This record gives sequence, structure tokens and C-alpha cells, in this order.
Amino acid sequence: MKAFFGRVLVALLFIASFHQKYENFGTDGGDTVKLMGPKVALVKLQIESFVAEKTGADVKFPSIEDKHLLMVAMFLEGAGALLYVFGSSTGASMLMLFLLGVTPVMHDFWNSSSPDEMQLQQINFFKNLAIFGALLSFVAMNTSAAAGKKELKKLKQLKKTN
Repeated sequence: MKAFFGRVLVALLFIASFHQKYENFGTDGGDTVKLMGPKVALVKLQIESFVAEKTGADVKFPSIEDKHLLMVAMFLEGAGALLYVFGSSTGASMLMLFLLGVTPVMHDFWNSSSPDEMQLQQINFFKNLAIFGALLSFVAMNTSAAAGKKELKKLKQLKKTN
């Protein structure tokens, strides 16, 4: 029961965030798209420049509307949180994938223009990193527990045959 309650508390963060994005989405993605658009463009430019510098290749990202990227993020966030509440490693993995994509893009404290903004983004960056670590531990424990149950079942079957 304690583990379930703990998962609910973690998932509430993602569910509340999903709900806010959903309510404000409209037809164009709402305020979140307006906020993420310049950040996504900057990351794309930085990656394209890095690849060009290292390989000499002129690689361009495919044209994907920011609202579609937001839809993918919302799916990972909402569905992942619901699955995670019920103990699903798939749900935890979906939330980890969400955090991997969102954290360095939306909480890019190294690009902040003011000390206050830098501090806020740094706090959110490391908060997301800590949540990622907790989800990683959950997945590792579930994987280990599943492997242990499988091994125990094999041992019981071996005892029956002897």
C-alpha cells in the first residue's frame, strides 16, 4: 500500500502537468507551444551545428510542428503516469523518455539570461533528474523482482521432478 501511495504522489506531478497542457492546448498547442517553440528551435540548431562540425555533413531535422512534438510529450506524460500508478515498468519507462526529451530542452539553465531565471531552471532541471533516478530505480527493482520470481519458479519445477 505504501508503494502504491508513493507512486500516486509521483504520478500526480505528471498528471497535473498533463492536465494543464490539455486544458490549454486549443488548436495551436496553447501557451506551452509558444514557450517551447524557441527552445526546440535552439536545440535543433545546436545539434545540426554539432553534427556539421564533427562530420562535415549538412544534416537538417525534418519539419515537425511543435504542437505535434507536444502531443507526443503529453501522451508519454499522461499515459506513462497512469500506467506507473499501477506499478507498470512500461509507464515508468514512458515517463523516463518524457523526462529525457523535456528536461534539457525546457530547463536549459545554461541559456538563461538572468540569474533568477537561471536558478529556477537549474532547480527544475535537477528536480527532473532526481525523478528520473527514482523511476530508473523502480524499473530496475521491477526487473530484478521479475527475474527472481522466474528463477524461483524454475527451482520449484526442478524440485518437483526430483
